[in-house]
Amino acid sequence: MKMLNLKKQGGVLLAAGLFLVLPMGVLAQGVNNSINLAVAAIPAIGDLGATVGMLEYERLVARKVSVFVRGSSLKYKWDDGVYVEDGDGTGFGGGARFFFQGGMKGLYVGGAVSAFKTKWDWTDSSTPSSPSGKGETKSIQWGAEVGYRFNLGSERISVTPALNLGSWLGGTDTCTNSNGSPCSKESELGFYVVPSVALNIAF
Repeated sequence: MKMLNLKKQGGVLLAAGLFLVLPMGVLAQGVNNSINLAVAAIPAIGDLGATVGMLEYERLVARKVSVFVRGSSLKYKWDDGVYVEDGDGTGFGGGARFFFQGGMKGLYVGGAVSAFKTKWDWTDSSTPSSPSGKGETKSIQWGAEVGYRFNLGSERISVTPALNLGSWLGGTDTCTNSNGSPCSKESELGFYVVPSVALNIAF
């Protein structure tokens, strides 16, 4: 994945600061809050398999609009039969959602941006020596989502299946061979389409 300079990505966590810039007058009467525990997974059918765990705090700021902050934990493996990359990382960011029927319920669309730091081990069997090593990537992850929030007999508890798409881009890669010398490998993380499911607890 070709990386851009992180310094050109200033303001990437701007969404996480929406609570500070939104005027209090736009807050819906009886503001709703929610803690969301979500898991997204790419089954290892192709070259890439991955799971992402997410913890969010979400707040309704208008009748149909919410904003949220999110912490993420990523684990993935890329294996095309020649090059194998096994990595994990953490991210932090935020975003917004639009609920078509109002309140934090029913059909919604949304988007988010996060800063990620990922560490990975790699092995390349394309040559007889099968070199290996380690890498680290600092990148920007952006994504869009569409989902439906189902109440489970109560407005306080709901489940949300969703479809997420986006990409990891920008940032920097560092890579070292197993002997400590530098290498030019770059992380294989890129564009993704992945289903997710979340448990939502409103208060």
